[in-house]
Amino acid sequence: MQFSLFGAEAADPLVEDLDGVLFAGGDWVRADGGSAARLSVLVAEQWRADALREEFADRDLASDTAAAPGDLIAVRTEITPRLGQHALRWTRGAALRPPADLALSASGLRLWAIAAGRAEEAGYLLRMADPDGELHRMAGAQLARLGVTAVAVGSRVGTGWRVTSVKRLRRLAELIGAPPAGCGPDWPRG
Repeated sequence: MQFSLFGAEAADPLVEDLDGVLFAGGDWVRADGGSAARLSVLVAEQWRADALREEFADRDLASDTAAAPGDLIAVRTEITPRLGQHALRWTRGAALRPPADLALSASGLRLWAIAAGRAEEAGYLLRMADPDGELHRMAGAQLARLGVTAVAVGSRVGTGWRVTSVKRLRRLAELIGAPPAGCGPDWPRG
């Protein structure tokens, strides 16, 4: 497989890439009056937790994991001033709201796929925790901006955006790069 010059593997890891974790259901915890923050997300499989921790480390962010209800794993960055402004962009009072200037990167899309992507018979589902809100609508626009056409779905395996067809799956795989260790079939194949 040939990877895109504009894909996740060609870009330097940035804190802004963490936007992808928020599409996957991540949330901010703000501290020190909002000047510092932590990003956390719940995942179901250990490979996802391990891959996210590696991605956080690539961005010079320490992280840990903790058991969460429902046999889930909470993956959390450190609380740091480096994330304070980023969390502020995403929050209005206590509510999570996507920033108007949001531009999801290929690396952000990779983080979304790590945290909540799942291969299905019908294609590849990028799951979301926000089925009808502003973030869900914005996700479709961000995928289109990246050249990944997807369909909004609500199914027994989750709500999100499904990518279908060989051409579209190839584009998605090209953008998000090599599969993380242990992901098995839950990574798009181009």
